[in-house]
Order: sequence, then structure tokens, then C-alpha cells
Amino acid sequence: MDANLEVGEAAMKTAITIIVPVAVWLVMTGSALAQSAEAPYGSAKFVPYSDIDTVKQLKVAWDFNFVDPKAVGVVFNYLNALLRATSEFGPHELDPIKIVVVSHGPEVVLFDKRNYGKYREIVDRAASFAKQGVRFEICRNAAAIQGSAPEDLHGFVTVVPAGPYALAYWQSKGYTLNAPGATMPTTPISDLNKADIRKH
Repeated sequence: MDANLEVGEAAMKTAITIIVPVAVWLVMTGSALAQSAEAPYGSAKFVPYSDIDTVKQLKVAWDFNFVDPKAVGVVFNYLNALLRATSEFGPHELDPIKIVVVSHGPEVVLFDKRNYGKYREIVDRAASFAKQGVRFEICRNAAAIQGSAPEDLHGFVTVVPAGPYALAYWQSKGYTLNAPGATMPTTPISDLNKADIRKH
């Protein structure tokens, strides 16, 4: 009886030795097959730019021309992401990034002081970006069409001759153009900003 017990235990150990690796192999193969069917291209890897410090300085001109002035609040999330990524990943220079925002569409109403109550959160964010070195330029033509003179606009913005002129100027200075989800070209007055413009 003891001999039979020993034979049974030995057989069980042998079975476990064979079955467990086979089961593990089946699980691994099954998950690999499932993964390749669902994700045939593998997984992405996070890789920051290893040569970012050779760039020395990022220079970006942002083209603002939005039918809905409130879209600026969404785009400010992108601007914030750019500033954070530069701070974290470089370039690691004394002045690593230069940003100019050129506004020449319906969103110009944001920068008129009379609309501060309506757009307070977006304007405060813009002022905060200005304190961080972001330059805000407003198209004189778009502002004039909306009834705003330079003195009607918040003090952290600068009025320039024309939006397209400003974008051409900054690009000639080596700034890249960033038009984040910009709408189709539109006139300075839209259905979404009519109530905010100054009457002529």
C-alpha cells in the first residue's frame, strides 16, 4: 500500500510538472494571440526629444481667429500644455520659449474691457499667460470693426496694424505658426459675438 501511495504521489508530481508549464504556456499564448488580434501594432512608448537642448529656444506664433470667442478658453489649455512641457522637457535655457498670440477674429471682443464680466475667467488666464511672457497682439482692423479702440482693450495686449501682417512678421523672425483647431476664415463679427461688440 505504501508502495502504491509512493507511485501515485510520483505520478501526481510528474503530472503537475508537465501540466503547470503547459497551462502557463497556453495562457501566455492565448493572451498573446488575443493581443495581436486586438492590437496588431504593439504598444506606444513615451519618448521625449533627446536633442531638444540643441534647439535652444522654441518660438511660436499662435493664430487666433475663432467664430466662438469662448473657444479661446479651450486653446489656452493647449498653450498651458506647451508651457508645461517646455518647463519639464526643455529646452533648458535661460529663455527657453517665446510665444506670441495674434488675435484677429470674433474673439477680439474678449479683450475689450466692457466685456470683462462675461469673459472674466478667460481674460484672467490671458493676463496670467502675459505675466509668464506670452505676448498678446490684437489686429487693429478687427478691433475697429467691433467698435473697439486701443484704449478700450486690456492693458496686457498690444494693438498691431493687421493680424495677417503680424503673423507674417513673426514668421519672418523664425516663429513657427500654430493654428490650433482654427476655424474656417471668418469675419470679425459673428452670431456668437454680436452682443459683445461696441456700437459705432
